Formats: sequence, C-alpha cells, structure tokens
Amino acid sequence: MSNMFRLEPFWWVILREFDLSAETLSRRAGLPANFLASDTVMVDVMEWASLWQALNDEIGEPDLAIKLGGILTLDMFDPAHFATFCSKNLRQAAKRLQLYKRLAGPCRLEIKEQPGLTLATSVTGLQFPPELYGAGELVVWLGLMRHATRHHVVPQRVVMPVLPRAPASFESYFGRPVLRGNTYEIVFDTADADRAFVTTDTTMWAFFEPVLKRRLAELDASTSMAARVSAALCELLPVGQSEIGDVAKSLGASTRTIQRQLKDESTTYRTVLDQTRKQLAQHYLKRTQLTTSEVAFLVGYDDPNSFYPAFRNWTGKTPQAARAELTSPG
Repeated sequence: MSNMFRLEPFWWVILREFDLSAETLSRRAGLPANFLASDTVMVDVMEWASLWQALNDEIGEPDLAIKLGGILTLDMFDPAHFATFCSKNLRQAAKRLQLYKRLAGPCRLEIKEQPGLTLATSVTGLQFPPELYGAGELVVWLGLMRHATRHHVVPQRVVMPVLPRAPASFESYFGRPVLRGNTYEIVFDTADADRAFVTTDTTMWAFFEPVLKRRLAELDASTSMAARVSAALCELLPVGQSEIGDVAKSLGASTRTIQRQLKDESTTYRTVLDQTRKQLAQHYLKRTQLTTSEVAFLVGYDDPNSFYPAFRNWTGKTPQAARAELTSPG
C-alpha cells in the first residue's frame, strides 16, 4: 500500500475536456485542494481509486466511460499502449500489454486464451477496480481492436460487476448487452483475436521494446520489499492468506530473504501486514457500503471479533466511528 506511482498524464486532458478544475476534483476525492497542482503527481492506489470515483461522481453522466474511451486517443497513450499497435494481432498485443501495464500504476491485465481470448482488468489492492475505470478499460480495449484492425469487431461477451446506468448506450457501443459477473472482462472469438492489425510495425516495436524493458527493470529495482509485500497481501488477504509463507510463494522469494530485506528497510513483516490491513479497511469503510463483518473478511479476519480490537489498536477508533469520520462531508 505504500507503493507510489505517477498519475497518468491523461488526467489533465480529461480535466480540460470536461472543463473541470483540479481543485474541484481533488476536494471531491477527499484530497488536498492543491493535490493536482503540479504536472507530476505521485499517488497510492487508494488516492488513485478516489480520483476515479470522484470523476464519476462529479460529472455524473451514465455513459461517461464511453465518452472517456473516445477521448483517450493514440496521442494520449503511454509507450506500453503505443507498443500494442505494433503487434501483429490482439493476441500478441494483449501479452505485451500485460507485461508492461504495471508501468502505469496498479492496473493489471489478465488473459485467458481458451476458448477465444478473454481480457479482464483488475487493480492490485482493490477487490474491484473503480466502476468508471473498469468499464472504461473495456471500452478502450475494444476501441484499440477496432482501430488496429480497421474492422468493426463485436465481442462475444462483455461482463461487468456493476451494470451500466445507460445500458442502451453500452449495448450500442459493444454490439451486445452487458452481462453481470464477478469482474470486468471482454471476450473475443478466435478469429477476431487472430485478426491482423493493419498498424503492425516491427521497426517501431524494435524501438519501443528496449525502452519498456529498461523502465520495467528500473521499476523493479526501485520498489521496496515492503511495497512488494504489501501489494502481494492486497491480493492474498481477501482469500484468507496472510502468512509470510503465502507472500513468499507469491513473490517467488524465500521467507528469509523477505525478512532480511524488510529488516534492512527498518520494518517487519507484522508491521507491513498491519499497515496494509489498516489502509485497506479504511478504504472499504470510506468508499463502500460493505458491512464491518465483510470488511473484516476482506482484510484477512475470519472472525469480526478479532478485527474490532485490531482496528482500534491501529486507529484509536472503532470501525463504525472511523466510517462516520471518513464519510463526513467536513
């Protein structure tokens, strides 16, 4: 949870496009008024999620995800997205984007190749991506596919955990109704997944690939063990795994290595675990309507009665008091 990343540059384009002030969006997200005052803003996953929710709430248009997908043109994408257009087809593009997507923050691309090709989006540290972000990703992926193939591709299936408030608009864009499921995903048939990109460019990929590999190596080198452990815990806690052995398996490192590096960073596994649980719990209490028992489960407590004293120890408040304070307009 302590892992910081640079806020995507397209946020400032969005602000201009919707004539929205940075101060207004920041305040709506519960952040300092000058939070977006500079050209380079570092955020954690909770601040990032709060900005997406604030954008959705502030503009309030039910088809906002579709409009955003139209705004995010090629000249606004980062190098990882540019590189996908150099691919020979969607199958290859997805694998490249999956590898380099973490350069843009906590977002992840999950791929299933049989049958056809399924692309799903997730965010490290959150049970679900913010509604606007999740829907927007599916819009952008289909737009990318249609642009790169110059063909009006219609996916086999489109799934969202929260159904859109403008179902007709989304059905018109995707070419089929949106179904409700457990993730944000879009499914393409085999023929479309292998459909040739007219934008394929091996020369441009040869230019981009070393740059992307270098950036990925720099990211890995600069990420602390505490941040890596916290990111792993965000994925493991909701499934009831909180032991250092679980984290070691996830990170592909030994428990001894993890403990040694955490010691070098002047912290311990227990401290990182408690900090991660605290920040996740505060996010769920502030940004969701989940019950306290549900929050307890998502941060790794089978028994809510064990969660209450732990939360009070972290914050000095009960979960109910913290929710009232976190959601207070003042």
